[in-house]
Amino acid sequence: MAGKLKEPMVNTDYRREPLCILPIGFYFDDDRREKIWQRYEEKGAPLTRKDLLALFPDEPVLKDNRVR
Repeated sequence: MAGKLKEPMVNTDYRREPLCILPIGFYFDDDRREKIWQRYEEKGAPLTRKDLLALFPDEPVLKDNRVR
């Protein structure tokens, strides 16, 4: 399931609580999924755009502040 997202994606935990919302165009793969889970477990709360940008500083869609 690796590739750029064609629509926003809400990642949830096992209780269906949100981990984060990934924007359109975000490149998503298993390695990134693991990094998101690890950060979520460390933080104990849903990840924000700033959290995602800290994890993936080279991801261009996280730097773009326009609403799509």
